[in-house]
Amino acid sequence: MPDIAEPTPVAEKKKPPIPRDPAREIVETIVFVVVLVLLLKLFVTEAFVIPTGSMAETLYGYQKIVKCEACEHQFPVNSHDEVEGRDGRRTALTGYCCPNCRHVGRIQDLNPIPTNSSGDRVLVLKPLFHIRDPKRGDVVVFKYPDKPQEKFTAQNYIKRAMGFGTESLAIYRGDLYVTRGRDYPPDALNEMGEPLYPRPADPLEYWKPEYMYRTVTAQARDTDGKPLFDHDGVPRMEERPNPLAGELFDTSRGAGFPAGGIGFEMVVKGEEQMLADRRLVWDNDKQPRELAEKLGKAYKSRWYAVPLPPAKPGDPVPWNGDNEFQPKAFARNEAVPGMHWIRYRHMIAQWKTSPPDASDSSLPTDLGTIANQTPVPIDNFLGYNAGIPSGGTPPGTGLWVGDLILECEVTAVVGGKVVLELSKGVNRFRATFTDGTVTLSRIGSRGEEFGNPSRPYRFKAGKEQELRFANVDCRLWVWVDGKRIDFGPEGDYPAARAADEKDFDDKDERDGKEVKRTGVYAEGYTYVNDILAPASIGGEGAVTIRKIKLHRDVYYTRDQRRGSFDHAKADTFYVQPGHYMCMGDNSASSSDSRNWGVVPERLMLGKAVFVFWPGWAPSRIGFIK
Repeated sequence: MPDIAEPTPVAEKKKPPIPRDPAREIVETIVFVVVLVLLLKLFVTEAFVIPTGSMAETLYGYQKIVKCEACEHQFPVNSHDEVEGRDGRRTALTGYCCPNCRHVGRIQDLNPIPTNSSGDRVLVLKPLFHIRDPKRGDVVVFKYPDKPQEKFTAQNYIKRAMGFGTESLAIYRGDLYVTRGRDYPPDALNEMGEPLYPRPADPLEYWKPEYMYRTVTAQARDTDGKPLFDHDGVPRMEERPNPLAGELFDTSRGAGFPAGGIGFEMVVKGEEQMLADRRLVWDNDKQPRELAEKLGKAYKSRWYAVPLPPAKPGDPVPWNGDNEFQPKAFARNEAVPGMHWIRYRHMIAQWKTSPPDASDSSLPTDLGTIANQTPVPIDNFLGYNAGIPSGGTPPGTGLWVGDLILECEVTAVVGGKVVLELSKGVNRFRATFTDGTVTLSRIGSRGEEFGNPSRPYRFKAGKEQELRFANVDCRLWVWVDGKRIDFGPEGDYPAARAADEKDFDDKDERDGKEVKRTGVYAEGYTYVNDILAPASIGGEGAVTIRKIKLHRDVYYTRDQRRGSFDHAKADTFYVQPGHYMCMGDNSASSSDSRNWGVVPERLMLGKAVFVFWPGWAPSRIGFIK
């Protein structure tokens, strides 16, 4: 068969291109992006700017970055009132008080003079709380219950969710306690036949502070217990602490706040929140040179080597410092056998650079006062709150904080021993490091019940290792080179009972003399533990200690705006079902649920998860702890 030729394909005619309209494409792109952004903002995530300092030092509002002239410690100072003002007036920030060395300085003397920086910018994940409920410690954003919107502007607040519906919370000596076993009967009446624990007529008003049952209304009585009346015979009424919550708290405290019962137990933070909440007490590498230069031998360094009993001149000393007046590193002298200590003393008298300025004549300038100062309890002083407004004075000392975190760098050889010790009230707690094993112990009330658990860690003989020991929320924590050594429940201990404090015999033995003190002070601290030895480091053998830092935990204060100044007593709050108690990390300067009420579930917007533009220090970019 002859070959059959393939037909020649006929070329198809190309369709003319559709004419492009650049303007339309630009408009469509813009509309798409806008719709996408709106959808993301409405349903997924939204950016917020932190305006105030209620969450400092976890998140910052407006601030000036101050570098202390004396010790070169750098820290942010709240400048919100200078930028936005308060009650329609702006107040210039003219001074500061360093949280590290307590030096008082003037903003205008700094070089360069710091300018105002905006608050942290954070991303809020909105749909998360549609999937799960908030967890304790979550940083949440919500609408202000009293005024969700003002002048067409949403009133969004950011705090931590620390209490949940049907819980009763207590603030006591800076810590939080919680119970779920307390009911407040609606039929309980006072002397006037009025409800002790009222309910609102409108269910949307359960967030208000009067329904947190902090206080109850009862008839006023004189010192003999007789009821008081007005001139017209009407019974005189007064507010008293909530008796149901108060009695349960006292019972729980008497038992040491045991976990698992119906009473109050301590709220224990997780590792990430605990590290985020720590506040600097003293960085031993940043000491004010001027004080040592002017005071010489009269200068008292905060970390010092505990001397041996009276010895002859020329006898060996247990520790050798790298500086006579301001030692930053300590090396054990092996010629002196046994365990010997270096200790911290909280010397915080305020001072300023001479010559004084006439405009701040109220500021302390007498260095003789510094030389004669005596140690005091570690307090809840916060650098962010330490700005001095125009015409103002430096902030005073705060309340005692017993939860501490001690960090240092250690070099030890085989056979050496290092002990980190932290005091709190009637107890001292220790982490003892020996050749790859760390052991926890408790010295004081019921110390024999602790169990002294041990765990292995990677020991690097003759090399530098970073050690961290924390006593926070009745839990002992240990880290080696940034890695936490997990002790589990064995690291927890019961809080001191009221009886433990009552029976504590506070004595100070120095130079062979015994000096009796007042026992346990109202705030809970003792003289021999919390003033003379709040933090100590012991060494045996060839051991070198350097890069010492001491931090404290966040301290929750009572609401002072309602006259709750007695911090030796508990302040209780009830959280209504479907609501959250939200509190700021900067408790001493935070407007939160303690004073304006709880947050309804319907006003929760989402969880703050990421700082994408920090007010200072780019290293702070990252997830919120």
